[in-house]
Amino acid sequence: MTHHDELVSLFLRLAPIEGLSLAERRVADEVKSMLNQAGVLVREDDSAGMFGGTTGNLLCFPPGFRPDQPAMMLTAHLDTVKSTSRLTPVVDSTSIRSDGTTILGADNRVGLSVLIHLLCETAKEKAPRNNFFVVFTVGEETGLFGAGSIDLSPYSVKGAYVFDCSKRPGVYIKDSVGLYAFQAEFIGKAAHSGVAPEKGVSAIQLACAAIGRLALGRIDADTTANVGTIHGGEAMNSIPERVLIEGEVRSFTQMRIREQLDGMERILRESVGSTGKIIFKSQPDFEPYVLAADAPMIVVLEHAMRTVGLQPQPIRYTGGSDANKYNAKGIPAVNLGVGAQNPHSYEEFVLIEDLVKSYELARALVDSRD
Repeated sequence: MTHHDELVSLFLRLAPIEGLSLAERRVADEVKSMLNQAGVLVREDDSAGMFGGTTGNLLCFPPGFRPDQPAMMLTAHLDTVKSTSRLTPVVDSTSIRSDGTTILGADNRVGLSVLIHLLCETAKEKAPRNNFFVVFTVGEETGLFGAGSIDLSPYSVKGAYVFDCSKRPGVYIKDSVGLYAFQAEFIGKAAHSGVAPEKGVSAIQLACAAIGRLALGRIDADTTANVGTIHGGEAMNSIPERVLIEGEVRSFTQMRIREQLDGMERILRESVGSTGKIIFKSQPDFEPYVLAADAPMIVVLEHAMRTVGLQPQPIRYTGGSDANKYNAKGIPAVNLGVGAQNPHSYEEFVLIEDLVKSYELARALVDSRD
């Protein structure tokens, strides 16, 4: 079989295996079995216990890996955002998609297939290549848990290439926003709404007035803000004492995120004034990253892309990935387009040429001489 046939076969083998976030045991066991048979050393870390998952991250080392030398890391995630256990794939001469009753799971079974095939192919060979290993993370879809918890300190990782972006091969996310979540709890005063409404202070009314003063949506070219949920009240005949709102701020620098959060907190507090109280908290979900165009890993990436006939297309992106977590650990990382188009939907598909081209790019990276 050609790489084309082998990659399609591998994808169709992996895609229907259940692997919901934090419940990746079945797909992880299949991956370990395949790689062990190919002579690849697989170590599962103990990260599952940190966030209540069934599986830890898989660290996969091809024969000849040198742990004492600088290494390139290639990575994808094991989990899918929805179940694929009842997947009926539809394959034609150009694409793979589902029959429309489930997601395809191309996010991230494309990346998974590409890197498993890479490991199996390089394990057969004795030719010198870049010192590399592969990581398959867990819990990416629900919080980047695996990448956030993995301990890479035993390895001298010089850069990480994440095979997970839904854009087509050639596109890569050079700059990515960070996301900070916030919660604001409004505290009023409870009272009977029919007997003594004048004794109460409605937390719902406080929250609504305060939210109405916030600038939301696209704040500037680099920054967005949102209030996504609101919870409060206990009964129809009770003045609500407490209301909690939750939201997020995204931007390309920590400083800009902090400025936006501080400004929103100030507006909320001014709106409430002395009428009630507010408790405001914020915490990072993932940090932003911005990579220099001449960063060594970017130079290597663009050379590898051109080697396999791709035109490099760096983009700025307002979503997060495992690459954000690696950059926050001090490991330069970039998310690469693999062509898992319309992700998280029943219309998800991948072009077979993109599956093959993603493998060719992965192979060019590990064959590179930087």
